[in-house]
Amino acid sequence: MRRTLDRPEGSSWALSGLGAHRKTLLDALEALEARGEPEEKIERLHDVWSDKLGAFVQEMQRLLEGGLAFGASAAELHALIDVALRRRLGLSDSAGSRTRDRELDRLSSEVLFSIQRPERTPSLWPERYALEVRALRRAEGETLLTPIGRLVLGLPERDAVRWLLAVEVAQSRGPSDPWRLSRAAAARLVAARRLRVFWYGSEVAAHPQSLDRLAALGLLSFEDEAEEALTTYELTENGAELLAEVASGDTPMVLLAGALIQDETAAVLGRIRAATALIQRESAAFAMTRHARMVAHEIRNALVPVREALDDLFAALQRDGRGPLVDRHGATITGGVDRIFRFMTEMAQVVERAGPPPEPFDVAAAIEDALAALAEELGRVALFDRPRFLPPVRGRRDRFVLAIVDLLRNAARARDDRPAEIRVAATLDADGAIVVTVDDDGPGVPPEYRKAIFAPGFSLRPGGTGQGLALVREVARAELGGEAHCEESPLGGARFVLRLPVDAGRSAA
Repeated sequence: MRRTLDRPEGSSWALSGLGAHRKTLLDALEALEARGEPEEKIERLHDVWSDKLGAFVQEMQRLLEGGLAFGASAAELHALIDVALRRRLGLSDSAGSRTRDRELDRLSSEVLFSIQRPERTPSLWPERYALEVRALRRAEGETLLTPIGRLVLGLPERDAVRWLLAVEVAQSRGPSDPWRLSRAAAARLVAARRLRVFWYGSEVAAHPQSLDRLAALGLLSFEDEAEEALTTYELTENGAELLAEVASGDTPMVLLAGALIQDETAAVLGRIRAATALIQRESAAFAMTRHARMVAHEIRNALVPVREALDDLFAALQRDGRGPLVDRHGATITGGVDRIFRFMTEMAQVVERAGPPPEPFDVAAAIEDALAALAEELGRVALFDRPRFLPPVRGRRDRFVLAIVDLLRNAARARDDRPAEIRVAATLDADGAIVVTVDDDGPGVPPEYRKAIFAPGFSLRPGGTGQGLALVREVARAELGGEAHCEESPLGGARFVLRLPVDAGRSAA
């Protein structure tokens, strides 16, 4: 039967002997001083242990009573705590045997780990962290996954860590931010490679909580050194690469993170109160991904023949006896082209992951959202006779709505003398595909330009960007698996036609 120890009323028994343990601490520090330890180290240990001695004694008491000192007298318990304290300070005391010494060291290490930095465990709370970096949002009593969080779930593990770093850098409030690593902190970590952080606080590259989070993500390794009252962090190979990447500047992921954060901020602040308002303003993330996709596509297409032409040029120079010239400059030129190609490939991959996943949606309802979004801009609602039934299509509804918005704006600008007449229709053709048409009564599109107008950058309107119809074709073809073309309208102007396959096996609700 476990013996009950007499404890002073109103306080912990171990803490009643805190004065004696304080004397043990001071005696130990004097012994280190006599041994010739640096004065700075003695001062640091004095500061740290003066602050944590009470917690250390109390936790050691609890653990010792449950094992090594089970049933021990008060004096024996006091003595073991003093031995543990002196051993942690680097003095060669013993609990009586190597086995007892190892167990005492294990217990004291466990106690120090739990009390040295109380913030270490909270820093790894997944839900709190996800809310801090806006991967989750709380609204009306629910916790919702944001586009930032949805992207995390859709990425391989290494890319998910890269994405979280990009999100942190895009939101960081500086080195003192415990939840988000700053770009400057990432750069300092890469430059230092190894950090020694004192427990009682000191100026370091990043907040200690961020360092622990990076360690949990496998970007840093760490070792606690109780004798020196510090933790040593060292970059892992993976950490060196990913932190150097975010420290170097705006990567595709950092740019995308910034755009999504702008949207999330707008949603939280209530500036976007309805889906139609979001569509009308063509949110920062939509605008960024839309243009980034087009830029990436065009640059990659341009680089392919450039790379092939370079290979032919270098081969010809080699044949003409100019090999040394190729050897001197060839690797730099081809390496630069290849680096641009890889960057644009990554950008194209990243922006595709930004939006919600494809899902079945009602085409007619999506068209009505686009019409409502542009009602004020158009000055009146375009004519749309909603069909009684259409099967759903599968894709990103938000992108389809933006494509219809672009077609409607294009139709609205068809006339300068008066408001254009616009008619929208959605029907099923003989093959079971959905055909969406947008007609206007403007001057129309000459037959020789009806294919070219879908090319990025091509516009028949002065000052036009040539991106709107390029988006329409991309959504119809690449995202919905259909087609887009232009023909003459019965109204006398242009008719834009989207032919979209239905989502097999699903029906509209």
